[in-house]
Amino acid sequence: MDISRKLAIEILKYLDQHTDFYFPFLVMNQEYTPEDNDFVEIEPNEWENIKEDDIYQTFQLWENLQNLDEKTLKLMSKGFLEEMRIGW
Repeated sequence: MDISRKLAIEILKYLDQHTDFYFPFLVMNQEYTPEDNDFVEIEPNEWENIKEDDIYQTFQLWENLQNLDEKTLKLMSKGFLEEMRIGW
């Protein structure tokens, strides 16, 4: 899923500051390696470098559903139910 540069930086910063939070997606960037056009995973602690360098413009979220805990499942369920407009 394509996301904006601003959102990618906000996600990375949040994950860097909240290391116990499980986010079931990878933040990927296409301009990370200039020698090819492949997407590369960006680690949360790289958010400041990404913010400071405008070369990084193309971001995506890729699913990374592993070891889902109860809190993550509840958050995901809530999001789906809100999209479907179904209350708890």
